[in-house]
Amino acid sequence: MKHAVIQMAYVSRNLEASTEYWTSVIGAGPFFFSDVLAPTEQVYRGAPAAVRFKIAVGYSGDMQIEVVQPLDDAPSMFTEIMDPSTATPVAGLFHHVQLAHQGYDRAYADLLAAGATKCFDAIAPGVGRMCFLDARHLMDCFAEVVETTPILLAARAKMREIHQRWDGRDPKREFADVMQLLQGSPAP
Repeated sequence: MKHAVIQMAYVSRNLEASTEYWTSVIGAGPFFFSDVLAPTEQVYRGAPAAVRFKIAVGYSGDMQIEVVQPLDDAPSMFTEIMDPSTATPVAGLFHHVQLAHQGYDRAYADLLAAGATKCFDAIAPGVGRMCFLDARHLMDCFAEVVETTPILLAARAKMREIHQRWDGRDPKREFADVMQLLQGSPAP
């Protein structure tokens, strides 16, 4: 089984400006924002870490678009591609692809066997294991693998469904809205 690219992700210094670009120019959206993510059991480049960031996730057709904003300049898989002396593009700097897979451990091993290197491992609360493997010398970006869980699959499906019937209004939403929909609350 080959691994399908299901997400293209960008890193930005200004999450709101980047998602505004994706919405108004590309037509992606709506974007679901999560203010602060701090996965647990973080290991960055072989050492314990405390990487903090916020994200916005939306769709453009069937492709998930993620924009990530690091919350500080501490070393991380996000800040290592950002040159502090250079402005980032409004849409963000292309950072990683996320891969669909038939098993987290197998996908991780396949990428390592192909020549990617370990960069970041953590546990995403409510989801499970996640990693970023440095594949820049192979495909000019990082590769992300996230443990496939029922809640993750349901959230992706719900966001894609919302995108397909989206009329352009209310382009900025909270990720908690998706979770409420999954629990049967009225649509936002």
